[in-house]
Amino acid sequence: MTTPILTPTPIYRVCALIELKGSANIRDWNHFLRVELDAEELTEYVFGPTSAVPEPNKNLDPVAHKAWKLARAKAMRILYTTLKRETVTNRLEGYGWDEDNRDPSYVHKLVWKVFGPGAPSISLGGL
Repeated sequence: MTTPILTPTPIYRVCALIELKGSANIRDWNHFLRVELDAEELTEYVFGPTSAVPEPNKNLDPVAHKAWKLARAKAMRILYTTLKRETVTNRLEGYGWDEDNRDPSYVHKLVWKVFGPGAPSISLGGL
């Protein structure tokens, strides 16, 4: 009798993220961004105020600081994957986007300011 060869079942990750196209889909973008961040337990890094997850003291608790830094980087990576459209990034840059700012809450607030309700309507072309 031969032993059957077991193959691992692939794990499929369903991602709720959608690309931001501009003001036309800002609400859907925001909703699905929150869904993805909730699944990763990173929501407060993006949707909370900057003080929602304070930076731990690196000298007093290096492990907590490293975990905080990694969580922020993961939240930023998730956020950035939705900001690929050149017309979107160009408009954010036009509003003074500081790409060196690694606070995902800052990026989200800027996106909402530029494309959210009440934002100046400027045609992005090709949408």
